[in-house]
Order: sequence, then C-alpha cells, then structure tokens
Amino acid sequence: MNQDETAVEVNELRKTYKGGNTCALDGISFSVAKGEIFGLIGPNGAGKTTLIGCLLALLKPDSGTIRILGRPADYVSVRKETGYVPERSDFEHWMTGRQFLQYHHGLAGRDSRTQKRDIEEALEMVELARSAWDRRLRTYSRGMLQRLNLAQLLIGKPKLALLDEPTLGLDPTGVAVVRNIIKNMRDSGITAIINSHQLDEVERLCDRVAFIRQGKIASIETIKGGNITDYMMYVRWSENLLNGSLGAIVQEAANLSQSVLTECHHEWGRFRVRDHHAATGLIKELVARGVPVEEAVPERMRLEQLFKGESGGEANNE
Repeated sequence: MNQDETAVEVNELRKTYKGGNTCALDGISFSVAKGEIFGLIGPNGAGKTTLIGCLLALLKPDSGTIRILGRPADYVSVRKETGYVPERSDFEHWMTGRQFLQYHHGLAGRDSRTQKRDIEEALEMVELARSAWDRRLRTYSRGMLQRLNLAQLLIGKPKLALLDEPTLGLDPTGVAVVRNIIKNMRDSGITAIINSHQLDEVERLCDRVAFIRQGKIASIETIKGGNITDYMMYVRWSENLLNGSLGAIVQEAANLSQSVLTECHHEWGRFRVRDHHAATGLIKELVARGVPVEEAVPERMRLEQLFKGESGGEANNE
C-alpha cells in the first residue's frame, strides 16, 4: 500500500503484561488505507482492546511501531486528528446534550465562534431529535447516548475514528442510524477502525476485517457489498471409490488449487476458495486424481463461518 494512501500502519507490535508473563499482542502487523472501514473481531482475550489502547497511545507497546497518518501514534498532532467512541462512556448526567458537546468542542480546540453551528450540525448528522438537545442526559436512552457519543466524535473533525462496539445494546432503528453515520464518515474521507462482536454489522460496514486470536492476526479478509470475497464450495462425489486414500487425495487437490479443505466425508467435502478460477482449478485437480465429482455448488461465506473457523469453533466474541 502506498504510504500516501495509508492511514494506519502497525508493524510487529508486541505488548505484554505482568512483567512479560502475559502476552496480549504478539508481533501484530497490518495497515489500513485512508477512507477504509476496518474491522477487528476475535474471541475474548484475543488482544483487541489492548490493540485499541496502543492505537490511542494510552498503552505503550513493548516493541514494534505504530504510525497514524504518517506520524507516530503518540504525537500530539495525531491525537488531535483521532476520535474515539468507547463501548461505555461516563456521562455527567446533569449536563444537557448541548452542554456535553460544548465541553468536547472546547477539548478539541475548535473555534469558539463556530461552536453553535458545529454542535447543531453534529446533532443533526446523528439524527438526535431537536427536543432532546437541551434535555438532561439522565433522561436519555442508551440509543440516544450512543448517538451523542458519535456526535462528540464528529465535533473533533477526526481523520481517524476508533469505535468500540458502536451498535451494542441499540434497537434496530438505532443500529441503522449508527450504520449510516459510519458510512457517511467513510464517504467524507474519515478512516474508521471498528472493534465489534456484532458480526452481521461488521459484514455490512467493513471493507476488510482482521481476525485476532491469542495476540496474533490469524487472517485479514476482504468484504465487498456485504459479502466475504472468499466463498465455500460444496463438492459431492461417488461413494464407491478410493477407500482409505480419499482424504489424502482430496487434501492434495485442495493444496494444488490453493483452496482450503474444511470438511471431508466419505461422500462429500467442503472447501474454502478464493475465486471462480480457484474453484475451477479445484474441480480439475479432483477429477485428475480419480475423484468422481458428481456435484459442485458454491455457497456464500458468512463472517460467522470464518470466525468459528479461525477461533477453533469458539462462538463467543469479545
């Protein structure tokens, strides 16, 4: 990826706790393009929260580098251009929504002369009802507080946004609003990194997603139009062939076609393939080795399938 097109670059990042006895991040490397929505998923304790802390320069890694917008993550200029929406926020419930944003407008160092306009634009962008702008936060629902949190992020005019569980606990209407806000952020050139266990929303929103497991990146997947670019291929073959050697032959065909054998049974198998060319190559390799293929059917691959495979079948996410 060209340096001018890169918003975030992480190289061999390592972070330990308890005097080095617990490794939270173990040599993580990845890059995020400007304007990209990049997802982080993985099981509990995988290291996602630690990674977010390092990106925000709240945690100091043991080794490795992080560059954000071409500069080290702990530069003051980088912090000014980075916005953050935590999973849970502590609000001063005596404040009104407008007062909360006035406070953050000042923290962001924005021009006080444009404060009123900036705040109202942000509130309109997150579709918070005007009747709520001057109400105490103690009267806000969970969804209203999350919209206010997003307005707080927008107030700072960030170039990079880090969002931790942005749709957690929201009703379907609230989820749709947050989804549109994040898409609008991308359209305006803001890069976003989302840590979430809401796999359906990650599929809808993200351009790519990283699977983190035991402090390492297990894989990075590309998503287009809500679909994983990889897909599953179900292949059925005749049962009266190849006795005990079937497994080895099918595995060899998968390796040669750059496919991944995920299941192999006496009468059928399932493979993960990158594209149509790889799928065609897989069938050719199977037939060339004497496997009588009777049916080959592509299946759309869901993020949940990938997650379960990468996490060894664990269904719980952080």
